[in-house]
Amino acid sequence: MNTEHKVDLTRYVSNLDRNVYTIFNLPEEVIAVIFAYVSRSSLSFRDNLAKLLADDELAVNEQSGGLATSYSEKAARFHEKWVVGYGHSSVAEHAIAHIGIEKISRLASAELELANSFNSFTEYSQRYQRPARGDIYIPEELEQQPELKADYLALQDKAYDTYEALMAGLIPYLKQAIPQNEGESPRAYQSRVEKIAFEDARYVLTLATLTNLGMTGNGRALRDTLVALLTSEQAESRQLARDMEREISQVIPTLLKYVEPNAYVAEARRKLSDRFGTIQPTTQTIKGPHARFTRLPEYRDALTLLATQMLVTYAGLSYDAAKSHAETLPLVELEQLAQDALSDLRFFDNPLPELQHLHYQMELVISEANWHQLLRHNRRAHFSFGQPTVHLGYTTPPHVEAAGLAERYQSFIDEAEAVVRKLADWNPSIAQYAVTNAHHRQVTITASLWELYHLINLRTSPEAQWDIRDTFQQLHEQLQAAHPALARYAKRRLG
Repeated sequence: MNTEHKVDLTRYVSNLDRNVYTIFNLPEEVIAVIFAYVSRSSLSFRDNLAKLLADDELAVNEQSGGLATSYSEKAARFHEKWVVGYGHSSVAEHAIAHIGIEKISRLASAELELANSFNSFTEYSQRYQRPARGDIYIPEELEQQPELKADYLALQDKAYDTYEALMAGLIPYLKQAIPQNEGESPRAYQSRVEKIAFEDARYVLTLATLTNLGMTGNGRALRDTLVALLTSEQAESRQLARDMEREISQVIPTLLKYVEPNAYVAEARRKLSDRFGTIQPTTQTIKGPHARFTRLPEYRDALTLLATQMLVTYAGLSYDAAKSHAETLPLVELEQLAQDALSDLRFFDNPLPELQHLHYQMELVISEANWHQLLRHNRRAHFSFGQPTVHLGYTTPPHVEAAGLAERYQSFIDEAEAVVRKLADWNPSIAQYAVTNAHHRQVTITASLWELYHLINLRTSPEAQWDIRDTFQQLHEQLQAAHPALARYAKRRLG
C-alpha cells in the first residue's frame, strides 16, 4: 500500500497488508464513493480513503468512533460532488441501509416488497404468530364517509371474530387428526398444531391487517423503491415512502435527495385505466389455486437451446457452430445432455447458469395468502398482476372443511365480498383493504428454467405451506409432462 498519506487506517479497514479487506466505521455514502473512485483512479481503495482523510474532506470526527459528520457543510459538499455529481448510478449500489418498518397493512407491505427486486425482506408471518384484534389499517379517506367507515370497521371486527372461531375449532380437530410424534414434548406438539391452525385461520383476515418487516437495500434500489411507492395509488404507500425517505436519509442522505413520483408511470397508468375503464370483470368461482403454463417452448427446441448454450460454454464453439451442431443431435442425445447437466444436483444446489436462457410463461389464480408468499423468496421471476378483487373466487383451507367449519368460513367470505363491492362503488382503492387473504389474485409470471428449479424445489418441499405447494405441484406436473428430461430434477427436497 502507498504510505504517502499518513493516516491511521486501522479504524476503517480490517487489514493494511492483504488484498482482501473490509471497510467499516464510515457512513454508507462515503464507502460508496471510495468504491466509485476505482474506475477513475489507479490508487487502491485504502489509498483513496487515506487521501480523503488526510485532506479532511470527510470531516471525520475522531471522538465519535471515526464516523463522519454527514450533515456538516463540508461533508454535504463532498456527497453532492462525488455521489450525486459522479454521473454513474452504480455508485449508489455500494451504500446500504437497514430499515425496520412496523404497523403497515398487508396491502402496503406487498407493494413495498414488489417495488424493487434487489431489496431483501424478513416479514412478520401470520403462519407463526397470532394477530391482535384491532391491528388494522384505517384509511384516512374513510373519515369523510362515516357510514362506509362503520361498515369497514365492522367487517374488520367480524374478520377477527371468525379468525378466533376458526382457531377454536381447528385446534381440537388437528389434535385428533395429527398424532404427536415420538419424543415430541407436549409443548412442541401444541406449538406445531397451533402453527397449522394459524396457517388456515388467517385466510379470513383482510389486507388491512397490520404487519412488521425488516428491510435491507442498496442506495439505488432504495431510491427506485421510494419512487415506486410515491407513484402508488394508495395514500398509505405514499406516506410510507416519505417516512422511509426521512429515516434512510440519516444514513445515505444525498442519494435520496431528488426522489419524486414517476410522472411517466402515473400518466401511463391513467391512460390505460381510462382506456380499459369500461370493461367489467367477470365473476369466477375458482375454489383453489390454479396454475398453468401459457407459453412453453417446444420440447426439442428447448433441449436444442440448452445444448447450444452448453456447447458454447464447454466446447468453446461459436454460437452459430454450437447451434448447428445441437440441431443435428437426436432427441435421445439431447436428453442425455440434460441428464448430464442436472443429475448431480443436490437439494441445496442451483442448476447450471445455462438454464437461464430457457424461458417460460405461467398464469396463476391464487389466494392473497399464497401471493404474499410467492412475492418473497423468488429470485428472478418477473410478475404482472391484477389488484386485489373478489371477482376471481377464493380458496378454502382443506382443514377448515374437514373440521366442519366451512359454513362459518363461507358466511364471512360472503359478508366481506358485500362490503368490498359497497366500498368499490365509492373508491376502488380503499375497497382493496377489505379483500381477504382467501380471495384470488390474477398473476402472470415469466421465469427461466433456472428460476423454476429454485421455485419448484423450494415450494414443493414438505415444509412448504399447502396452498403454494399445491400451486407449484401443478406446474411441476405440467412441466414433467411437456419437458420430462428438463423437469426431472426440479423437485429435490423430498424430506
